[in-house]
Amino acid sequence: GDGLVHIDYNSVIGQDGEQFRDGLFNLLHFIFRDGAVIVSNAPSPFSDHNSDDVNMIEDESMPVAKLAKAMSGGAISHGMLYGDIFHVRTGERNANNVAYTSSALCPHQDLAYYESTPGMQLLHCVAMGKDVVGGESTLIDAMAAAY
Repeated sequence: GDGLVHIDYNSVIGQDGEQFRDGLFNLLHFIFRDGAVIVSNAPSPFSDHNSDDVNMIEDESMPVAKLAKAMSGGAISHGMLYGDIFHVRTGERNANNVAYTSSALCPHQDLAYYESTPGMQLLHCVAMGKDVVGGESTLIDAMAAAY
């Protein structure tokens, strides 16, 4: 295994958007204990929409936004620069951000230049082409590395 706790999305957020306190507690407990959690079975943001264009879906209705709001008590922070949801797509022409390229990323901390950096980030892969090579996320336990 990957050494991380896996929690089912549906144990935290119901199909009608209802939040389940026990599932939310478990999710937050393991994040604070281990630094990261794998949330499995998050629905596709396209499942309730007639479009496969992520730009046509309001951020608030996306599963990752629902989870973030549940975890934070109702608000998503740090959306001033890139918005509440940062949509990563590869293959953009004239990309001005490495996130829009297929280049491998070395371990890094996003938004480290903020005076108040985000305490947590959520990643949700909503589409993975058959021919895609790479795309893995690597997590580093900085606290363990420091000691």
